[in-house]
Amino acid sequence: MNILTILITAIAALTLSSKIILADDARLLFEKTIATEPGKELITSLIAGGITVSTWSQNEVNVKVYGNDEAEEKIIFTADATEGGVKVEGKQKESKSMKDLSIRVEIIVPKNYNVKLYSSGGSFKIEGVNGKVEANSSGGSISIDNTSGNLEAYTAGGNISIETSNGDIKASTSGGKISINGFAGNVDASTAGGDINLVGQNGKIEASTAGGNIRLDYSGKNSGIDMSTLGGNITASLPDNFDADADIGTLAGKITCDFAKVEYKNKVASYIRAKFNNGGETFKCTTSAGNIIVTRK
Repeated sequence: MNILTILITAIAALTLSSKIILADDARLLFEKTIATEPGKELITSLIAGGITVSTWSQNEVNVKVYGNDEAEEKIIFTADATEGGVKVEGKQKESKSMKDLSIRVEIIVPKNYNVKLYSSGGSFKIEGVNGKVEANSSGGSISIDNTSGNLEAYTAGGNISIETSNGDIKASTSGGKISINGFAGNVDASTAGGDINLVGQNGKIEASTAGGNIRLDYSGKNSGIDMSTLGGNITASLPDNFDADADIGTLAGKITCDFAKVEYKNKVASYIRAKFNNGGETFKCTTSAGNIIVTRK
């Protein structure tokens, strides 16, 4: 997802989210439990609302929807078994304006299950899933914890936080920070307006931000690392035996590196084109207006 697309989506999300507020009068509006099988998929499609997904040992999907008077009046909620698993929907009854809408959806799925979430205006929290996770929100934060399987997380208006993930990760936000702690797999992270913090091992890494800092604490073999920012600093902590072909440069900052000598094009720009230890996959860091610090653990 390119930065222009992210920004356009963010504007639409802010327009919708301005109509959706939290309310204290939310109550249970809908509940249903559906028999299913491990390995199948939960799909949600909501006009608005936050979603929480957790797991249990039962071969069932339990759905609870909480909301206020406006949610009860203007939204139809359904939860049905499908050939592939379970689908949960929240559709608007009529094309009426929504000023004080409050919706919260709580779903419990089997431990080994795939999850695909979509909401036009709400935050997501997903925990304990062993399966593929796709989360797409037009106006909220995304939190994913203790999962095993590939992850995709996209939001136009919030932060993304991922803890303890065993699988490949794609994460993109136009208006927030990205924090991925405890990854074991490939990471592709991009944001148009925040910092990126990465802690993990054994994966190919691509990280880019237009307006923030990037921090990487990496362990394991180098599978290729490319980090770039237009307006921030880059800090990387690497194993002592890290092998790489380094391509590091800043136009208006300083470079500090434990692995190789820094060269200077002029009094402002500096760069490194050298091998770390025995050389290997690329280690690339670029910034236009910040500093770069690369240290040995």
